[in-house]
Amino acid sequence: LAVAAPGVFVFALRERAARRRAEGEVVGFRTSAERSEQLRNEERRGRIRAEQDLRSAATGFSANSVCKSNDSFDTEDGKAVELGTPAGFTFHPIGTFRSCYRSRCGTPRQGGVVPDSLAVLTCSRDLNPAAALEGFEAFSHCWVLYVFHENTNIAREGRTTGKRRGQKQGRVPLWQGLCMKVVPPRCPELRVGVLACRTPHRPNPLGLSLARVVSIDATAGEVTLAGLDVVDGTPCLDLKPYLPDYESLPTASVPHWVRRSYEEPLMRVVWAASASESLDLLLGSVGGMGDEDLLDEGAGHIPCQISIQPFTSAEQLRKALEGTLALDIRSPLQKKLHPYPGPAPDNVSLVQPYFVGDLWFHELHVVYALLPEAPGTAATSWVRVERMESRTKALSVGCQEACQA
Repeated sequence: LAVAAPGVFVFALRERAARRRAEGEVVGFRTSAERSEQLRNEERRGRIRAEQDLRSAATGFSANSVCKSNDSFDTEDGKAVELGTPAGFTFHPIGTFRSCYRSRCGTPRQGGVVPDSLAVLTCSRDLNPAAALEGFEAFSHCWVLYVFHENTNIAREGRTTGKRRGQKQGRVPLWQGLCMKVVPPRCPELRVGVLACRTPHRPNPLGLSLARVVSIDATAGEVTLAGLDVVDGTPCLDLKPYLPDYESLPTASVPHWVRRSYEEPLMRVVWAASASESLDLLLGSVGGMGDEDLLDEGAGHIPCQISIQPFTSAEQLRKALEGTLALDIRSPLQKKLHPYPGPAPDNVSLVQPYFVGDLWFHELHVVYALLPEAPGTAATSWVRVERMESRTKALSVGCQEACQA
């Protein structure tokens, strides 16, 4: 024992020294971790302050002055100073829509009115669609935020504002030249505020529609949506998943003039024999096959002359077209120039169209006519498809006529 005692004492000393070193290292690690966390928090607070200062410089007001008047703020000496007009915010589209509606005329006034219509969002490559769209396929519907890029009042508003830009007193009001009261589409006798309806001519030309998610190709950055009321080339600002438990309110109330739009009956669509044959010729009896497939002409089929994508079949495209024509897609001016003449006479041979118009739909140019219905029917008119041709052919003929003129 006397020989072993010194060895045990030395071992204990070494063990205590090692434990103290370990405890010192733990304290050092803890101090380093706390210091790193403190630096991260300080960096985060500094970054937030820098972003707030940058936003304040860009918009012309700070977060501290938001609660004050939009026209003035108080300085240290108590005097009110006029607040400059905010410069606003800059948003970049996340992509552009390829829609079956080629022009404003004929595009539904609300989303979901033509549930079979299709539009394809091609996302910007800068968005990194493969990452941004991950998980989006789990939702059946989404909100779409977009820009009314073909508004006709933007140029007029710009000219009106430009005339006042050189004035030396006062300031140029925002939205100078924009009418703040509009006539709802189905109620020509009524005028309501621009914020009380869904007109595209708004202070900020932004549209919001609910759409059904049809398919997603994250690799190609393409999202196919159904039921959208967007014209071809529309810039998209954002997509947000639809949450029915929070956003579906069946008991919400609307004015009586809005309910009149709900109760507007759809018109029946009848095809002239020549128009139906032209459509079959253009679509080539493609059935459910892709537009790139050439069918066997010897078996009674012909090649598809136009692309049907993103529609998957000729029947789906035709259904979307008929759903659009079943609406009264005339402009307010066309309705004024070609009013409803009254019920049709008993002699069917005497029924004549009271309006003839055209629709640019997908890769088609459609000429249609409105005719009065017989007394007692829900809708006052019906639609007859008169003529059908490819969009490419119609544009080429139009260019040739313009050159000859």
